[in-house]
Amino acid sequence: MSDCDFLSLFSKLSPERTQSIGRMALLLCVVADFQPIGRRSVAARMSTTEREVRSIADEMKAQGFLCADASGMRLAPAAADLLPACRELSRHLFSPDEIEQTLCRLLRAENVIVVPGSAGDDPRVIKDVGRAAARKLKEYLHKSSILAVGGGSAMAETARGLQPAALSDLMVVPLRGGIGPVMEDQASMIAAEIATKLGGHYRLMHLPEALGQEAARELLAQEDVKKTLQLIGQADVVMHGIGRADEMAEKRSLPEAVRTLLRDQGAVGEAFGEFFDQDGKTIYHAETFGADVFKASNERRVIAVAAGARKAQAIIACMKREQRVTLICDEGAANAILSTLQSNPGFPGESREK
Repeated sequence: MSDCDFLSLFSKLSPERTQSIGRMALLLCVVADFQPIGRRSVAARMSTTEREVRSIADEMKAQGFLCADASGMRLAPAAADLLPACRELSRHLFSPDEIEQTLCRLLRAENVIVVPGSAGDDPRVIKDVGRAAARKLKEYLHKSSILAVGGGSAMAETARGLQPAALSDLMVVPLRGGIGPVMEDQASMIAAEIATKLGGHYRLMHLPEALGQEAARELLAQEDVKKTLQLIGQADVVMHGIGRADEMAEKRSLPEAVRTLLRDQGAVGEAFGEFFDQDGKTIYHAETFGADVFKASNERRVIAVAAGARKAQAIIACMKREQRVTLICDEGAANAILSTLQSNPGFPGESREK
């Protein structure tokens, strides 16, 4: 009998006890992810009352799984071995499995993971999305992997959410040059942080994305740059965020004529300098310095990470451009995506063969 079968049996025999144990597991997961954390914050993340949190926490402390002080609750060492099983149990009991399965089918994705909450209502949800992406990333990587990673806030949170490992031959490379003023969100900085946490190696690309043709040709002739781009092309795992076309046009400071073109031709999303419409068709390709994941080998695994209902159209369009994609998003984005797809019964995911 599988774990799911056992869980189904327990739920039928004693649904109240199963839910109670599940709440204990969920509390441990929340504390592990945000420690030190107070009861009010735990209650908000568990969608329950402070009274229930206090009751569960008291029981967990009595068993030696939690400790608390003035700064909040922390996971006790005795709970460390329980955490993986607690995450699995919490996911089966409380994660929106049905919407994940529906989106996986409609988007023709390899996998869809939906994190509770909406980044539009609670900016802290992006941290949860990053942690979920970090766990999935470690599943895909092996010691000799080449990981190509993009920039942005979702990628930065993913790097922060990684737990240390010993992947000694791992190589991490940035997908792009620099964009925007925030150093922590730059692809090179994120690549370095991931490699350091996982015990691997990294190469940097301390270059602006937008370059003139002559400058780009000169840089491409440099051996160090050529080697980095070669590694990007060989990456077996790619991880990136997804942006809205209008927001990314502003962030890239595109000329007004280009912005008008994007609006007139219905651009909804952007990734790696490619601005595309709702069908995934490229409308405009920014002059960027980096690699295009859409032209990479179909053998690589792709993790796309995005949060917020406002990105629904961009996510849908981006998923039409890629293969073997694992999408990780929040409930806000997931519900908006599902609503958009259900209002468009002709969406290709319903009819195309895989």
